Amino acid sequence: MTVQRSLVSSLGAVTLAVMALLGPATAAEAAGCAGNTCTGKNPHSQGCDQGADVLDRAIPSGGGPRVELRRSKRCSAAWARFDGPANENWRAKLDIQGRKPVIIHASQSYAAYTTMVGTSSRYRACIEEYGGGWTCTKWH
Repeated sequence: MTVQRSLVSSLGAVTLAVMALLGPATAAEAAGCAGNTCTGKNPHSQGCDQGADVLDRAIPSGGGPRVELRRSKRCSAAWARFDGPANENWRAKLDIQGRKPVIIHASQSYAAYTTMVGTSSRYRACIEEYGGGWTCTKWH
């Protein structure tokens, strides 16, 4: 029994020593991209959605789902996201100044979101109004 305790204690000490050498994983290490290298990439698969902030929200004037403008400080990137499941007839977009917007359709199964843009660009989130036109957040 004493030998087993000694072995377990030694293994624990070795594990702690290895962890100390490797150092703690930082948030930046967990992200798969940063800034303009995030443009066109999926915020979830790149780890940018973890700890992201909601900068602004847009709601169509006649009612409907909200679209959020989300930003990851860790990744220096932004994207538009429906705040929850919604009828697939709803469309939202990430409007990027000087570039083609990224348009998405809502999903009844999950909160749909656009790909990202680096935060060095100006951007806003918009939701399509029933019958045409767009309601948008302010530019960021």
